[in-house]
Amino acid sequence: MPAPTPGATIPLPRGESFQIGRVLGTGGMGTVVEAMHAPSGRRVALKFLHDELLDHPTIPQRFAREVDLATSLTTAHVARTFGLERTPQGTPFMIMELLDGRDLNGLIRGEGKLSPARAARIISQACEALEEAHARGIVHRDLKPENLFVTVAADGTDWVKVLDFGISKVADDGAEAGKPKLTRVGTTVGTPEYMAPEQLRGAKDLDGSADVYSLGCVLYEALSGRRPFSSPRYEELVRLICTTDAAPLQQLRGDLPPAFCDVVARAMARDRKARIQTARALRDALAPWASSRRSEGTVVMEPSGPTSGPGRMSPMPHSGPRPSAPSAPVPAAAPARVAPAPAVRGGTHPDATIVDDGPDGGGSKTWVVVLISSIVLLLAGGAALFFFGHDIGLH
Repeated sequence: MPAPTPGATIPLPRGESFQIGRVLGTGGMGTVVEAMHAPSGRRVALKFLHDELLDHPTIPQRFAREVDLATSLTTAHVARTFGLERTPQGTPFMIMELLDGRDLNGLIRGEGKLSPARAARIISQACEALEEAHARGIVHRDLKPENLFVTVAADGTDWVKVLDFGISKVADDGAEAGKPKLTRVGTTVGTPEYMAPEQLRGAKDLDGSADVYSLGCVLYEALSGRRPFSSPRYEELVRLICTTDAAPLQQLRGDLPPAFCDVVARAMARDRKARIQTARALRDALAPWASSRRSEGTVVMEPSGPTSGPGRMSPMPHSGPRPSAPSAPVPAAAPARVAPAPAVRGGTHPDATIVDDGPDGGGSKTWVVVLISSIVLLLAGGAALFFFGHDIGLH
């Protein structure tokens, strides 16, 4: 069956149900709709595969595995998945956290090129999600602006959720556990404009550096407003990615710090041995620009730009007595935790400006020195006048 239409009801065991609301989005794999769970009243998102994919030899298994992968990740930067259910007709659907905001593609199209500070903060949060995934042997393989959803945290800043682990590659795709492989050697899966050269070539030993490359492409687009490589012909696109370098960022946007452009270029290195190797290393490299402004003794790497998107995280659950959970549990949303960025103290940065030190900084010390010097000069002048006046009979 196709994704249910707004107003439809999907009954569940134990007298529960989902009331279908608006369509949130449709992609190549499926459709996502808003829904309300009864009797709890919680708002969630439901993801349905397209009808024509239900009989595909591997996609339904990938769909089920996406649920397993997403529920295994604990980071607050991965969209929470609560479980897998089926309609009375047997069609599987995924129960997910309902997010208010827009994906990074919509943000770039709506607001234009992002400031280095804002782009660095967004990509750094995506790196945090990937650090845990990579530590578990999970390579996302389809990172693109549409899969980075930007919501608003409690303090008004951007809060990123990584979406869609449906085509993720786990070490050997479960072959060691005796499970059938869900991809074949030489099979290309993902969005080609953001794929690493080795991924386009069908390499079977993909690791986290392929995701780093994809994030480099996303960062390039967020800063320049255009993809690093583009062609209407797939073969030409693959040739460009595998044999050429993208146009230097500084040619497209002259206000970018050279050191920042270098980070993006190293993330997008065609040779994966020359590439920034891990999500943690990319996050560390972006730290000077992703750090928040401070008012005392801080080096400000980038004038702060707009930091809030158009939406807010939806309240989940509603206030009132806590009702029973649905068959696939939909827990209350944990509050977003925003770790404070460390202040950069001491030394200077080639792209930095120094802000006022404040009441305890160098400005106050200068006035103290001037005051003490003035007092010493006055005392010395008074002593000289006393002795000189005594010699000429003034006393």
